[in-house]
Amino acid sequence: MFIAQNGYVNEGDPANFIVFFPLYPLLVRLITFDFAYINLSGLIISNVCSILFVIYLFKLAKLDYSDSVAKKAVLYLSVFPTAYFLSAAYTESLFLAVVIASLYYARNAKWPLAGFLGLLASLTRIAGLLLLPVLVVEYFHQKEWKIKAANLKLLWISLPAFGFLAYLIINYQVTGNFFTFMEIERVHWYQTLDPLGGFAGAVGWLGSNDFSKSLTLGYAQVIFAVFGLFMVLAGYMAKLRPSYVAYLLLTWMLSVSTGFWISVPRYVLTMFPIFMTLALFSQKRIVTIAIMAVSSAALCFFTWLFATGAWAF
Repeated sequence: MFIAQNGYVNEGDPANFIVFFPLYPLLVRLITFDFAYINLSGLIISNVCSILFVIYLFKLAKLDYSDSVAKKAVLYLSVFPTAYFLSAAYTESLFLAVVIASLYYARNAKWPLAGFLGLLASLTRIAGLLLLPVLVVEYFHQKEWKIKAANLKLLWISLPAFGFLAYLIINYQVTGNFFTFMEIERVHWYQTLDPLGGFAGAVGWLGSNDFSKSLTLGYAQVIFAVFGLFMVLAGYMAKLRPSYVAYLLLTWMLSVSTGFWISVPRYVLTMFPIFMTLALFSQKRIVTIAIMAVSSAALCFFTWLFATGAWAF
């Protein structure tokens, strides 16, 4: 909200906000006519994007599966334990909307639109860069992995890189360094490339006498990291499209790549092929009921933690 109202600055604590990518605050700014209601603008953006990604997730799932599977995929995403982020002023819903729409249009061989949405994804979060290899996998899968069958449409897939380049230019214009965000991530947010250190740190919190920190910084991080890896393997076993499996694997790797695991449950939420996989493995009613019961209960509990300020990660 600060970026939406004031832009990026290079002084005081707000200088640390350069780590946040520009598309979400830009959209908030575009629909805000009175800064007294800027938080409402954030909620509007997030919830409109939630509607959009639900539509595109259903349409994407329908390309390969039945109505039942597509509806269950949407349902499971809607009651995922950290789904409250999709309605809050966070980037998750915007990111999911542009990522799922990008893959939907890629599936329909509309590469200019798929690439442009990939560019928007990389202007939303650094994870948007993952669409570059994912779209390449989808492109060559459609070409039956024949390199010689490639044509100039392949160039549209490079657009996510240009979105990230635009973000680097913002870093340079504001701070005089293209990679300032990396230093701030390391110093201010304690984020370095150290997945084993992140795992060890999360395990270290399991025995904490502080129940809240033991749960949010320990158990939740480890459980969702393991769940994410399990779903990567399950997606492969369910024979999801190679591009979906690639997206699952790369997103999971990025989610657990840091030396301080603080947001793994939120990042796993964006691994949307998880929900297609769960839908495929829950053909029996009892399995569907079990998934819904466990996920809904966890969603209620985590939403309560979020609403009371006990956990906003």
